[in-house]
Amino acid sequence: MKIVNIINFVRACEPRKADDSFLLNTIEEELKLCNKYNFPSTVLLQYDALIKDEYIDVIRKHGKNAEIGLWFEVVEPLAEACNIPWRGRFPWDWHSDVGFLVGYTKDERAMLIDKAFEKFKEILGYYPSVVGSWHIDAFSLRYMSEKYHIVASCNCKDQYGTDGYTMWGGYWNGAYYPSKNNMFCPANSKENQIDVPVFRMLGSDPIHQYDLGLGELQKGQSVMSLEPVYDNSGACRQWVQNFFDIIFNGKGLSLEYTQMGQENSFGWDRISKGLIMQFEELDKRLKESEIQLLTLGDAGRIFSEKFKTTPAAAICADKDTTDENLKTVWYMSKFYRMNILYGDGDFHIRDIYLFRENFHEKYLEETEKTHVCFFSNVPLVDGLRFSDKSKTAGGYFESAGEKISFKDNIESCAENDTVTLKADDKFIIQACPERLVIEGKNSDFTLHFSFVKRDYVSFRILSEKELQITYFEHKECVHLSAGSFSIKGDEFEIIPENQRIIIDFN
Repeated sequence: MKIVNIINFVRACEPRKADDSFLLNTIEEELKLCNKYNFPSTVLLQYDALIKDEYIDVIRKHGKNAEIGLWFEVVEPLAEACNIPWRGRFPWDWHSDVGFLVGYTKDERAMLIDKAFEKFKEILGYYPSVVGSWHIDAFSLRYMSEKYHIVASCNCKDQYGTDGYTMWGGYWNGAYYPSKNNMFCPANSKENQIDVPVFRMLGSDPIHQYDLGLGELQKGQSVMSLEPVYDNSGACRQWVQNFFDIIFNGKGLSLEYTQMGQENSFGWDRISKGLIMQFEELDKRLKESEIQLLTLGDAGRIFSEKFKTTPAAAICADKDTTDENLKTVWYMSKFYRMNILYGDGDFHIRDIYLFRENFHEKYLEETEKTHVCFFSNVPLVDGLRFSDKSKTAGGYFESAGEKISFKDNIESCAENDTVTLKADDKFIIQACPERLVIEGKNSDFTLHFSFVKRDYVSFRILSEKELQITYFEHKECVHLSAGSFSIKGDEFEIIPENQRIIIDFN
């Protein structure tokens, strides 16, 4: 499946501007642009926009092909309607402890959700079937699913610290069914999943977004995405063309997906050039390819009909979005994600995160007391968080203690639920749903995991076949079917067995 969603989400308050009347004009222009091409779209209304007649009037007038849903950030009029004291600096406050459901108790979350859904039905005559937000905790998403039967949700791309929101180590792209214990973790089993597919928003650059902020994470990440406000990516025609070429190249396994559109807070003056250009590119590709442009709700329904649990997905970027000549492979299943970066002689495993449905998100029982939020999974390799300015973390292929050099003779292919990489006739790497298989022609190679020690994660070799990861207070194990773990100073490596390494993730 090749699916594009146009999702425009709408606020009615912008406290950073003396005059926020531009917010209404922005969504009006976005809808007019959709009408020009007869494009279906999804409009997600924040509560403050939902209760204002002028926003409903604009959508009814110009949103002939628009699906309407909720954008769930908590705002002052919603809190007041629930008799919950407002703690924000402004009527809309983007801090996580105020502007998002994680800042409230479970009882308060339920009240806020009920009030928003009931008000939506009072105004529009039906309950919303789709709900989006930068993040919706597992309790709240499950509550919306079981009580109101929403068919799809969407959340922010992977990012570290951007705007105070960290969501790191999840499904890089596409859609997944979350665990009942952690909205950011795909469930491993049907009985423990929330039966709502969650789509990753914003069209994250599969090569370059990951490393933004490397060695300077205290500053948070900048952004390289399909968002039309960014000159280096979503507003650059060449980047957009390359991004579409990568995402829809036929190597995405179950679902090749991206989301277009923009929040109205940026204003039409800032987003119009990029969005108009993107629509021109999309219109061409819809006429020339098998890409489907769907509403979020229709995408969720099709996904749920086709997949009963989270399917394997991939991005095989065999070209660069920029002129740096780098390439990458992302592989994701309901048990793990893996990323390999290569080009200009480099070839290394940049990222492996374990998906464990028993790994609880912070907000399953707690409320957020600070201005920031944190969602993650269990890391084995993290090329961003385990690095500093002097060392880039990753899994490196070595022989006799030296990194193996690679030419750019590297090919990727995707078939069924597996991605295969052939590297310089030296290695074959197969990412499968439950395991990662590495075969080398030279028996003396090792896979060395290089990283800077962090106080929130530690690794302990329990046996030559078993590695224990302690992440905060959670303990998890990684097993080898082929190969053996070995300590190397403060780091560790895997020594192959009969020229093979097999890492089991189920």
